[in-house]
Order: sequence, then structure tokens, then C-alpha cells
Amino acid sequence: MESHPEPLICGYNVHREADRKALLEALGLTSIADLFSPIPQEVRLGRELRLPAPLSEWALGKHLRELAGKNASTRSHLSFLGGGVYEHHIPAVVDSLTSSEALLTAYTPYQPELSQGLLQILFEYQRMLSLLLGLRVVNSSLYDGATAMAEAAWMACAATGRRRVLASSRIWPEWKSVLELYMRGRGVEVAYVAADSTSGRLDPRSLLASFARPAATFILQTPNSLGILEDIPAAAARCRQHEALLNVSCYPTTLALLKPPGELGANIVTCEGQPLGLPLSAGGPYLGVLACEKRLREFMPGRLVGEVRDIHGKPALALVLERREQQVSREKATSNICTNQAHQAMRAAVYLAALGERGFREIAAQCAAKARYLHEKLLAIPGVEPAATGPFFNEFALRLPCRVPVFLERMLERRVFAGFEVEGNLLVAVTEVRTRAELDEAAALFAETIGALRP
Repeated sequence: MESHPEPLICGYNVHREADRKALLEALGLTSIADLFSPIPQEVRLGRELRLPAPLSEWALGKHLRELAGKNASTRSHLSFLGGGVYEHHIPAVVDSLTSSEALLTAYTPYQPELSQGLLQILFEYQRMLSLLLGLRVVNSSLYDGATAMAEAAWMACAATGRRRVLASSRIWPEWKSVLELYMRGRGVEVAYVAADSTSGRLDPRSLLASFARPAATFILQTPNSLGILEDIPAAAARCRQHEALLNVSCYPTTLALLKPPGELGANIVTCEGQPLGLPLSAGGPYLGVLACEKRLREFMPGRLVGEVRDIHGKPALALVLERREQQVSREKATSNICTNQAHQAMRAAVYLAALGERGFREIAAQCAAKARYLHEKLLAIPGVEPAATGPFFNEFALRLPCRVPVFLERMLERRVFAGFEVEGNLLVAVTEVRTRAELDEAAALFAETIGALRP
């Protein structure tokens, strides 16, 4: 067996002694300590770090698995969490196709003539999302649903020249923070429109009063933060009366059963693309989707992939609109922080293509049916009432006869993520991955825990 002049590399130390000597010689130094000579002695630690002994690769992997096993996740707990991010089944074909090295490492096609494969996928993504959202132009793409909604608000300001934005009071609280942060630095006023206390839907009278002063856009999220589906045509009619753009933020899975917002009068539609083949991943990376009418295309952030002809007259694909700060001067960019989540958009395209129209509709139908099944079960528990009477898709809010935070803590002890608190109510989400047996089990645990906590 061949002998090695130095020990085999293992652990985290990947530099051999010869490497260190070569580095020092190149720098004109005699020791590693010389590298740190500019750092004053009084701020140096002056001793070795107190770290545990190094582990072999196998032992380290075992240790990390043990640490990960202490986490509570949707793999270890029964989950009814929602709030804009949902546990959907992801067909194996999505991971299989998108894990190809040629696609997995693809970032942004700065040279479109060398990226026809990736551009083809993004082009198909744009076409599928255009059909889903009901508007002709879809970019490819933004960070997540919250930033897409905020980018759309600024887009409306740029298109109308107005610096006032109206938004439903029942958009997700975290998304409100993103919207306000975006608008604050640009000198745009954000005003919220109240919801009806009974139905949970937008209050038409409040919207009418809010248009007493001109506004660039009105942002309507559907389903809203109580899970209630909003009346898009009514909001669209009011916006047209006041020459404001309607910006609808939606849950894409609902559109397998409902009419696209673009067909109902929305001028701009955004959504969080996570339900389209993206794992929960502890909060990201996700996918921001933005679609608009053709007349608003020049104000759209990000980029568009389009069909062109090459120098030989053959069909090809190219980035036909690039308004990021990398392509144009900063002051002319439609956005200075948007990017192209190419890999996430690719996952969404493969997911939708794999399911097809029929499969996508079946998933949405299961979400709706299972949510109604659990909703009825939970309303049969004494003291439990609906927080709103409006229609819902797969997420609903309940008023409990006990404190919601305490209830959630007790349910967590039983290895159930029972939802989360919104405006003092319990928000529960159900997707196609929940079985009838799991729903029955959850209903029994809900009843038992609520009964024990009732005053």
C-alpha cells in the first residue's frame, strides 16, 4: 500500500502544512501569527477556543441527526399551520427533474443566448402562471409573496403618479410590515381599509370612504388573514370608479376552483408561489409571483422572457424586458432589490406541468372538502364559534372558549400544531395531505383540550 508523506486530510482542516508554507511565503510572512499582527493585543482572545474534541465524519453526522431530532416539524407533528405558507404534497418528479446539475446550479441567465434551456423553462412558467392568474404578463420572478405585493404597490404608484396606497386591514401581519417598509422610504402613504366584523370580508363603506382622497391602488388579499375569500368584482368596480388599480394578492391553489383574479377585474395579481411545489423549508427560499395587464408592463420589476428571432431568422428565447439595477441605471430601475428566483420558478413550472389541470383541481377540491369536514367537527365542540361567516377555502378562524396561546401550548405537548393566533382567534389550515383519520384524531384532541381549559 502506498505510504503518504502526510496524514490524510480529515475533519475541517483541509490545508496541508505545505499549503500553509506556500501561503506564508507568498505573503512574505514567517508564521500564521503574523497574519493577525494588525489586530491589537488587548482585543485578542489570547487562548485556544473552548471547543469539543473533533469528530469523525460518521460521528458528526450522527450527532447532527440527534440534534435535528429534537426539533418539532411537520414530520414529527400533526400540522394545521397556514397563514400564507402551506404543507402540500410535492410529487417526486419535481425534485428529480430540478436536481439536475445543469438546472440546480443555474442562477440568472445574464447571457440569454447561452441559456436557452433555462429560458425555455421560465417561458413556460410565465405562460402557466398567466393562465392561472388571468393576466397576460407574468415576470420571472420575485423573492416571495410579501415582496411581490409590495413591489406591485410601488409599480402602481409609478404607473399612476400617485403616492397613496390603500390596503385591506386583513392582509397577513408580516406582509403589512414589508409593505410599510417598502413605502416608507419612497414617501408613499399606506392607509388600511376596515373589514366587516361579521362576515370578515372587506367593508364596502370603508373602502368608499378611503377613496375620498386619490389613491394609486387598493391591495386586496384573498383569502384574507381570517381565511375568508374576498369579493374581487365588487372591489374592482369601486377601483375603476376612482381610477385606481386593483392589486390582488391570492393563494394560487384556490385558482384551480375559482375564476382568475385577472378575469374578475384585477389589474395586478401577486401571490406566494410556495404552494406550487416548494417545501416549507423553515421559511424559505420562496417564490414571488407578479402578473399585470399589458399596459403596465413597462413599470413591472424584474424581467420577462419572450420569443424572438435570432440572426438566422430562427425562433429563440431572450430576456425581452430587463429593468433591474444590474441592467439599467439605478434611478431608472423599476426595483433595486428584486431578483430572479429561477430555481424556485422552475420547481413551480414542473409541479404544475406534472399535475396538469385535472390533478391541480383535485388537490384544491381535497383541500376545500377536508377543511369543511374539520370545520364542522370543531364547531360541534361546546363553546367553539366561527370568527367570521364569510366563505373560506381551506383555512378558517375560530373563537375558542379559552385563551388561544394556552390552547396551542397544550396541543403542542400532544404533538399537534393546531394553528396560530390571529386577532385573538385560532386560524386552522387543512391541505390535501391530511387524512380523514388524522382529522378525526385532531378533532378529538381539540375537544379534549378545550374541555380541560374551559373556565
